[in-house]
Amino acid sequence: MLFPLLFLAACATGNQLYVPGDLARPAGSAPRAEGFPRVAVADFSYSPPTESPDVIGRDYDQVRQIVWKGDPGKAMADLVAAVLSEHGIPAVRVRPDAAGTANVPFLVSGAVRRFEVDVRRGGTFSENTEATVALAISVSGTGVSRPWETTVTSGTTLQGLFPVPEDLRKALQSAANAAAEEAVRRLQGGGVAAAPPTEGKEGDGIAR
Repeated sequence: MLFPLLFLAACATGNQLYVPGDLARPAGSAPRAEGFPRVAVADFSYSPPTESPDVIGRDYDQVRQIVWKGDPGKAMADLVAAVLSEHGIPAVRVRPDAAGTANVPFLVSGAVRRFEVDVRRGGTFSENTEATVALAISVSGTGVSRPWETTVTSGTTLQGLFPVPEDLRKALQSAANAAAEEAVRRLQGGGVAAAPPTEGKEGDGIAR
């Protein structure tokens, strides 16, 4: 009888389920490039889908809100800047109204279209934790010869006996990092941003 008792205790209902901590890059990520920023990533705009800005999802089985106290727009800008730096492109997150961005070749801005994590029953003794992150990104600045825009969406699903806060964070962080990595692939693949030239190499390292 021990397992059923533990299972029922862990699934005790409440009004809200909280996602702990902040989003971060995975352990073991590549070192970040240093130097004067070539890309400024402005905090993305974000319009929460509910009246409460902290609610980012729902536990449909236990009928409760899922809450995260972070800022999705700031968190995603941080991740995109971090991935750019890991790819050898010095980047920094800035406020949308920050001064001095005119001196940076590329200004990345945009919106977080989806930032959510939900829990749904996956089977008799399992729950699916599903996270989705979607970004709309645009690039401007002296290094861009014409307007450039893209959208990316990433999702992650984890399965367990019951939802726990750490699994919510893992799913959300996985989806957020995957979206940031795909955004940087799009930026580089579209010739929007490039690593600075190394000494002895021709070219100015700016894609036009």
